[in-house]
Amino acid sequence: MKITVEHMDLPENEVILRCPALDEEMLGVLSLLRSGLQRLCVWDDSRRTTLLTPDEVVYCETVDDRIFVYTGQAMYQTALGLGELESRYSGLGFFRAGKSAVVNLHHIRSLVSQGAGRIEATLVTGEKLMVSRRYAPALRERLGLGERSRCGTIQPILSLGRQYQIPHGTVFC
Repeated sequence: MKITVEHMDLPENEVILRCPALDEEMLGVLSLLRSGLQRLCVWDDSRRTTLLTPDEVVYCETVDDRIFVYTGQAMYQTALGLGELESRYSGLGFFRAGKSAVVNLHHIRSLVSQGAGRIEATLVTGEKLMVSRRYAPALRERLGLGERSRCGTIQPILSLGRQYQIPHGTVFC
């Protein structure tokens, strides 16, 4: 893909995509461009509504049939379910970590492989979140920490108990 940036005196920014067809690569570029316009409607304990950008969200969890959204500074609630949060924002780094949690991959500081196939993720806030064994292979694959064997299963590269640092600015597809 060829990228050209032109600096012009225009009243607003303009993005023009030229392509022979809207393939997966171009749809990814469109999704990335539109992600800056997306907002997540949340509210705090005093019922004050806030619009968050998806990149502000560190993780989400369900407790007693309520969905909580955690940023680096505050905790909110949302009307969206975890499945909807995951599907709506997966292209922006949201990943299902377990039956009751979705984590923003861009806010993971480090990973430690645990017994029984689980992974402990330390978030940039210092909080620890456990990725269940059901979702651990998908996390390894998404982060490029797994290899496909001849039979098509993911072979973990994460060694038990070893800590892996996630470089800041890493882009997850």
